[in-house]
Amino acid sequence: MSIKVAYKNGVFEPLEDVEDAKPGEIYTAFSEEELRDIRETLGWLKAAEQSFEFWNNPSDAVYDTL
Repeated sequence: MSIKVAYKNGVFEPLEDVEDAKPGEIYTAFSEEELRDIRETLGWLKAAEQSFEFWNNPSDAVYDTL
């Protein structure tokens, strides 16, 4: 679930309808800057994934359980 919230008087207030929220559950709010950083990091991780493809072979499979 992802919704926009505003921080007012020490409380995060939803700016849109909240659906499927469960009472007692803990949710995390990210600022736009944090979301941008997360997206950038995921992009770098995805790009780096290709450099490890050489380990994905039957001869090295024995190390998968370590």
